[in-house]
Amino acid sequence: MNEVLQETKKTTEAGCLIPRFMIAGTHSGVGKTTIAAGIMAALTRHRFTVQAFKAGPDYIDPTFHHKATNRFSRNLDSWMLSQEMLQELFEKNCEGASIAIIEGVMGLFDGKNGTTEEGSSAHIAKLLNCPVILVVDAGSMARSAAALIMGYQKFDPDLNIIGVIL
Repeated sequence: MNEVLQETKKTTEAGCLIPRFMIAGTHSGVGKTTIAAGIMAALTRHRFTVQAFKAGPDYIDPTFHHKATNRFSRNLDSWMLSQEMLQELFEKNCEGASIAIIEGVMGLFDGKNGTTEEGSSAHIAKLLNCPVILVVDAGSMARSAAALIMGYQKFDPDLNIIGVIL
């Protein structure tokens, strides 16, 4: 666990230094919320102070985060907020936390539209210098799952995908 925390200890442009990672998926319904809430609850049980965030304008998933962490989850939306405001919101809400976990929205690269990264989980991860753990539904797949994951890794070389959950 310590190696993961060291890999996730990054700074934002304004200098916020807190371990962080994003749970993102290949698409909606892949299990991001279940996995994110489970990890949040496990870390909370191990006496981490977890600050949860949800990418995009969502009010349902943050209620699961709150239940898992005993802290209010906040929404981060790079389509509705400026980069500065998004970073300020992240940093302000991380005060007193020992780790931040962001649950992505839809698929990793899905956002405002199909031609830009604006509003996507990938965009938020890059703005916050946040490593990504990708959730993949590998049902009915074998070696093809590796090709799918490789595509996600190579699609945006500025994105740091540090792990995969199948």
